Amino acid sequence: MKENMQGCYCPYCSAWNSITNRQCSVCGEDLPEVPMGSDDEPWHVVPDDPTDSDTPIIPVVPVKPDPRPKYLVAAILAVCCILVVSAVGWLIYKITVKPPTPTPTPTPTPTGESSAPPEITPASETPAVPTPENSTPSETSTGVDEHEYTAPALLLTSFGGETTGDELVIHTDVHDNYNNKYDSGLGGTRSSVENTTEYLIGDQYKYFSFRVVLNYERRTDYHPDTYVRVYADGSQVYKSKIVRSGFKPEDVTLDVRGVEKLKIGICGWGDIRVVDPVLHNDEGYEQYSTMVPYSNKQDLDRVPLSYLEYWNGSSAEGGLRYITTTIRDESGNIYGTGYCGTHEDQDNWVEYDISDCGFKKLTGTVIMNAEPGGVDTVTPVVAVYEGTWLRELYKSEPVTKGTSIQHFEVSLENAPQFRLQISGRYNIRLVDCYISK
Repeated sequence: MKENMQGCYCPYCSAWNSITNRQCSVCGEDLPEVPMGSDDEPWHVVPDDPTDSDTPIIPVVPVKPDPRPKYLVAAILAVCCILVVSAVGWLIYKITVKPPTPTPTPTPTPTGESSAPPEITPASETPAVPTPENSTPSETSTGVDEHEYTAPALLLTSFGGETTGDELVIHTDVHDNYNNKYDSGLGGTRSSVENTTEYLIGDQYKYFSFRVVLNYERRTDYHPDTYVRVYADGSQVYKSKIVRSGFKPEDVTLDVRGVEKLKIGICGWGDIRVVDPVLHNDEGYEQYSTMVPYSNKQDLDRVPLSYLEYWNGSSAEGGLRYITTTIRDESGNIYGTGYCGTHEDQDNWVEYDISDCGFKKLTGTVIMNAEPGGVDTVTPVVAVYEGTWLRELYKSEPVTKGTSIQHFEVSLENAPQFRLQISGRYNIRLVDCYISK
């Protein structure tokens, strides 16, 4: 080593220095102090020329810490703080701030012929909107209504207010096709057009209830266009099914809140009756019924079938004809009463409802008519069917000239309804027909 450190190698920037101020002339770092004249100095002595030494000089460069991890941690903490503050703010908003409750908008009441019919829904079911041509027993809701309805229940047959049309007829003794009796009803005056009466009810009632029935005297008629309509302030709100043979009584309740004028239309004066037509403010409208139910119950355990009322038949003539004059068979045997058909070229039938009378057996005798009257175009037979699906319970052998007498016994154990059918009009008779328990 040269005296006074005139030449020195910088370990920080690897530059050779020739100054003696103890600082590198290139990087400005303090040069290490090297003790002089010691044989066992712990420090490495830097030679004047690095090439003069066999051992390469490895510069020692201080490493400064990288600041980027600190920045990343700080950013993550900031994001977390923002999310927490946002969540707390949203929770406070949901707890303290409630949305306003919407006010329901009332449904407008029909006011003229161009108004759409109000919604019609069953009184105890969810609201629904039926089509005007096929409405069902129903009740309509017109929304929020603060009007007070305090008028007493009123039968339309005793309505004392103003009316227009006046084409309907009031009946005080009505029987439906099941022979149930009613004290009040309405009917038409002409069969081929719609007969109407409009009642000015003045928005005094909530409900209009009634029953549509087929008149007992026309229980086997089958006209194609017999119906009932109801109009509220000029708009149709109800139309019945076609009322004809096989029609079952139909109960209807309509919501008439807000209605000023109520019009009833009937097409088919002889077939239809609107019974117990009541305006009221109580959903429990059953209390206004005047029906006295008919029953086929009999005190005796065995009665002629003619003691029972049938509720449906195949034709306007009644389906079957009950014969009360003397009947003879081919062998000359005499019978008191019996049945025959009304049309020679079709099936003639009547239906009985025995659901409440307890009868379980039907018996009878099929004979060939001895009296000349013509020739049937179909082969005469007698048949008995059960219920709506017409499951066959009995069918006789074909009845022709020389046919022997046929006795039959049919079980009605599980038959709430049955049909008695005769094919042919002239050649066949059903005699000694009894029903028993």
